[in-house]
This record gives sequence, structure tokens and C-alpha cells, in this order.
Amino acid sequence: MPPDLTPGSPPGLREHLTEAERHERILHVLDRLLHDKTARTAFVEGGPSHPQLALDADLITAFERVDVRELVLVGRNIRSKVVSGGTGTGLGLGRIFSRSLEAVRDRTGRTPNEVAELFVASPQFQDFRDVPFSQAGRGRLLPECFHRFVSASPVFGPGGELGEAAEVEPLVHHEAAVAVAQAIATGAGATFDVGLTGSSVHGGVVCTFRDYAEAPAAWDLVPTMYLAAPGRCVVGRGSRAVFDALVAVLAGEDSGLTPQVRESLGDRLRTWGLR
Repeated sequence: MPPDLTPGSPPGLREHLTEAERHERILHVLDRLLHDKTARTAFVEGGPSHPQLALDADLITAFERVDVRELVLVGRNIRSKVVSGGTGTGLGLGRIFSRSLEAVRDRTGRTPNEVAELFVASPQFQDFRDVPFSQAGRGRLLPECFHRFVSASPVFGPGGELGEAAEVEPLVHHEAAVAVAQAIATGAGATFDVGLTGSSVHGGVVCTFRDYAEAPAAWDLVPTMYLAAPGRCVVGRGSRAVFDALVAVLAGEDSGLTPQVRESLGDRLRTWGLR
């Protein structure tokens, strides 16, 4: 919230805070231009005074000398790294979500680059960080942010630009869960917040399960367990009952299991390197 600059404030303080606010507003507009292709296109066509941007007079002045070619190039590079992979983005959407993006294209005709442009402009992308830590706090992994985009963004809702592809959410969840489990195994959990829908932590292991009953049969999605800890992850078919029993053992809340079952599950977890 902007500070309350009352007329009685000392002049030096007023100037300092006003400049700080102005700097923050400039950064906000720059972030929008770099990540939102629609805003960037409006800027290219009409400069900072384009009505679609709705900038205040002081911000119009601040952006009059922006190099348009450089702005377009940087914005394009951000999208390219999100799709193809690069510093902080890991493998990129193109490799992590190859099946999901193909399904979106089949239903909407939109290419991976076009989907990525919408994703980069979304609030869900703002939770992603190129580096684990920033002034905004611990970031989330790219695959988790993309799943949040597909499951929560109006873009995939009724009447949205990708609304006809809303049913791809289960496939996106599966591909995201695999990527998140692999990232946790390489140590991402120590520096990034990890909270993929349906996941919980027990005994230091991130545990996720989904049966994908609503997914089209053509995708061959089966009930799947995703278990991950630093140095190890296990992804494979399983039942809800077995998953719940494994979670009980990991959480130390297995008194309801018979000694034989408890020992068997403990052995399985040790074989997987999760105990």
C-alpha cells in the first residue's frame, strides 16, 4: 500500500517516498511490457501514450525513450526460455508438457509459443522465479506454476482463449507431478516452495496421488503415486489404499496397520531410498 504522504510531512521525506513510489510504478509497467505480449504490442504500435496502456503522464514521460526493438527482443527471449528451457526454467514447457501442449494444439490450434505467451502474462507465472530467492520470496517451480495456470486461469475457463482445452488439466497435472518429483530429487525443495495440488509432506517425503478417473481413456492415465525426497523419487502406478498406507508409515501414524503390513511397506520404502 502506498505510504500516506500528508501535507505536514517533512519535504525531504515526501520527495524520497514519492521517488520510491515512482520507481516501483516504473518497474511494474516494465514487468508488464516484458511479460504481456498484448501490452507490448500496444506499446510498439502507439508508444507509452497508447490508450490501452492507460499510463499516467509521469510514466508516459519515463517510457518515451525506451528502445522498442530491445523491449520486443527481451520479451521474446523470456517466452523462448519458458518454452525451450534456460536459466532457472529447467527443461522448459516444450519438454515437460509435450503431450499436454499437443493436446491443447489439437483442441484449439494454438502453438506452444502462443500458449506460453498467455502463461507468461498470467498471475500464475508471477509465482515463478528465475532464481530460488528474491525480494518477492521463495519462488515456485515452473511446472507447478503452469499447472496452476491451466487449472485456475480464466484463459482455460468457459469462453476463454483456451477454453476448449480445459479438459487437458489431468494430463498437465501428471506431467507437472513427474517434473516436480524429479526436481525435488535434485534438491529443489531446499530452495523453492513446492506445493503442487494434492501434495503433502510426510517424513521428509513429498507425497502425491491422483487416480485421473476423469481423464479421457486415450491418454492412458492410471492411478499414480509420486514420492520424492532429496536424492530420490519414485513415480508409478498404485492404489489409493497402498498410497495412504505408505503415507501412514512415513508419518509415523501406522498403528492401524498390522505388523506384517507395516514391515512390508517399510521395506518397500527403504528399497526406494525413502527411509
